[in-house]
Amino acid sequence: MDFSTLFPGIAGWVSSLPKTWPFSMWQDVYAPFGALHLVGLSLLGGCVILLNLRLMGAGLTTEQPATLERNLRPWLIIGLAIVLGTGIIIGMLNSDKLYKSVPFFTKMVSLLAALIFSFGVTNAIAKAEGKTSTPILIASAVASLLWLVAIGVLGADSIAAPGVIHVITAAYAILLIYGVRTRWIAAAAYALIFGGIFVMYWIVGFNSYEPLYESITYWGVVAGSLIVVALYGYEIYAGRAEPASPLAKLIALFSVLTWVTVAAGGRWIGFAS
Repeated sequence: MDFSTLFPGIAGWVSSLPKTWPFSMWQDVYAPFGALHLVGLSLLGGCVILLNLRLMGAGLTTEQPATLERNLRPWLIIGLAIVLGTGIIIGMLNSDKLYKSVPFFTKMVSLLAALIFSFGVTNAIAKAEGKTSTPILIASAVASLLWLVAIGVLGADSIAAPGVIHVITAAYAILLIYGVRTRWIAAAAYALIFGGIFVMYWIVGFNSYEPLYESITYWGVVAGSLIVVALYGYEIYAGRAEPASPLAKLIALFSVLTWVTVAAGGRWIGFAS
C-alpha cells in the first residue's frame, strides 16, 4: 500500500511539485536539508528515549517524570520542527518517488502515531507522575492501531520487509537497558535467532530468494518477536516498583518503537519503490 493507491487522482499534481516555486530553487542544495533532517531526528529521538525509559523505570531515575518531561519539551519541539521543516522540503523534491513508496507510507502513518504518543499520551503520563486516564488510554489505542497498520504495511512489502527487524532490534536493545532479570536471556535469544539468520545469508548469499531461506527468516522473525514480547511482559508486570503503572510502561515502550518505525520507514525509502 502507498499513497498512489489511496489517492490515484493526484498523480499529476504530485509530479509537478519539484518544479513548483520555491521548491524548484532548492534542487542544488538538497544535501544540507538531508543532513539537517538527521540532526533533527537525533535530537527528537534522544528526547523520546530519555522520557520513555524514565517512565519504564530506567535511565534518569533520579529525575521525577514531570520534571524530566518539562525539561525535554523544548528540545523535543525543536527536533520535531527541524524534522518536519526539512522533511517537507525533501518530500517535495522527491514527490513522485515518495508518492509510490511503501516505506514512505509507513513512515507517515507511524509518524502520526508517534506524534499522538509523544504529545498526547506519554507527556500527559509524565505530568501525572505515571498515572493514566481514560482520554490517555483512548489516544494510546488510536496511536497503537496506526502503528500496527504501519508495521503490517512495511512487513507485507517484498523489498522493505526487513525494516521490521530494525523495530525488533530496538525492542531487544531497550530490554538490555530496562531489563533486570531477562537482559541476558534477551541478548542470547537475539544473538541465536538473528545472528543465525545473518550467518545463514552470509553462507548462501545475501541476495538469495530461495523459498526455504525466506521461510526460515520469516519464522525466525516471528519467534524473535514472541520472545521479546514475553520477556517484556515479565519485566513490566514483575519488575521494579515505580510510580508508573504496568500499562503506562507498556505505552512508553510502544512510543519508542513507533518512533523507531518512523526511522525504519525512512531508512528503506531509498531501497524500495
